[in-house]
Amino acid sequence: MKPLSWMVLLVAFIAIGCAHNSTSTLSIEPRVPSVQPQGVTFAAAEQNPSQSKEAAAEQSPSKVEEIQEEKPPPISEEGTEDLSDEDLDFEEDLDFLEEEPEETKAVLIADPLEPVNRAIFHFNDRLYFWFLKPAAQGYNWVFPEDFRVAVRNFFVNLLFPVRFVNCILQGNFRGAGIEVSRFAVNSTLGLFGFFDPSSRGLNLPMQDEDLGQTLGVARMGHGIFINMPILGPYSVRSLIGWAGDSFLDPITWYVHPLIWRRMAVQAYRKFNNVSLTLGDYEALKEAAIDPYIAIRNAYIQYRNALVKERGVFPESVTPAEVYSSKPEVQRASNDYFVAELKPQLKEGQGFFVTFRLVLTNKTQRELNLDWENTFYLLNGRENGRFLWKGVTWDGLKEIRGQPLVPIAAGETLTAIIFPKQLLGRASGAAPRGVQYTQGALPEGENGIGLVVRQNGKVIREKMVVTISK
Repeated sequence: MKPLSWMVLLVAFIAIGCAHNSTSTLSIEPRVPSVQPQGVTFAAAEQNPSQSKEAAAEQSPSKVEEIQEEKPPPISEEGTEDLSDEDLDFEEDLDFLEEEPEETKAVLIADPLEPVNRAIFHFNDRLYFWFLKPAAQGYNWVFPEDFRVAVRNFFVNLLFPVRFVNCILQGNFRGAGIEVSRFAVNSTLGLFGFFDPSSRGLNLPMQDEDLGQTLGVARMGHGIFINMPILGPYSVRSLIGWAGDSFLDPITWYVHPLIWRRMAVQAYRKFNNVSLTLGDYEALKEAAIDPYIAIRNAYIQYRNALVKERGVFPESVTPAEVYSSKPEVQRASNDYFVAELKPQLKEGQGFFVTFRLVLTNKTQRELNLDWENTFYLLNGRENGRFLWKGVTWDGLKEIRGQPLVPIAAGETLTAIIFPKQLLGRASGAAPRGVQYTQGALPEGENGIGLVVRQNGKVIREKMVVTISK
């Protein structure tokens, strides 16, 4: 019996040890949502719509009932589709997304300075909301968007030496030739770079290259993550690149030798760029579980994409005609909000693919933009819902009804949107497998039928522009 008892004890010991090990190997690291820096992401896009509706029902049952009573009737079958919750199935509409490989892991970078970086992140965050954003809003009120775009074009053209030299260092001689052509055209026909005929008319895309990317092409690693006061996120590699590129920046050569004057010009350049992207940072921050990690990973993903890209070249077929919209910006105003709708051209092309929607709450109470009942208008008919640029891959699969988007009193929502009906496969191979792309907005009347809600009231506004060759 003694040998048998020892064997029983041995088996029990092994079983307990195996069970312990299997438990301890489970990962408890929180999942960080992937962020795409090319566009705007709504915070509400990551939420479960059913949970949002349940929460709203608990807080104000009478409000929900009133809204349901005012819900518009189903769309007629004449040229449009019935987009009720039962018929709206994003998994069927976007079934090609299932071909996407398994979810990629969040991009990691060594962050031994995380406590310091987080403190600087909070400092920069307060600086943005307390000073930079109010100042930019005032600047936008004084100077129209066309002026601010012209200022940005001027500084972009001025940084030609940085892009040209780094194209040469990367062996991208075709890109270097494009940069020379762009500089010559924009400096002459573009009136010293204030306009950009190279991109629109000649289909010569800018080569966004810098020394940090060149070091990445040479297989230098990121190093550690560093969050700089005022300047924002950097890696050691990109920080070295930023310092090296400063010697190629014409502002370093020609502005008064006093360093504070150079810094003032650089600060104005950054400030003007921020004025054109108000709302992007807020959307990215609100959509994240941990804003610090989300912004850190978004930055590294963005830099990796630039290194991998190594030049942007003209499309093989350039559109023969350039499309225009009348009016260029459609505006609407009522007692509740002010809205602007502007069609946006595809980068380097002559046709429109997206809209830029700017919605400002004029009231002292929160407004809710109702994407569930906001429709794309085509030649006077409702033709499907909108998606927004920056929605994550998992978000596209999970969305079955589009959520309400809150807009606080006095706040402004900026979103890049495109019609779901024009969604399609991207041509050619993509780094992450199958991708989606926005199709061209057709000729004719294109617009949006806005539905905004406040305390049971439904505010509707139609905004239409005519797109033509």
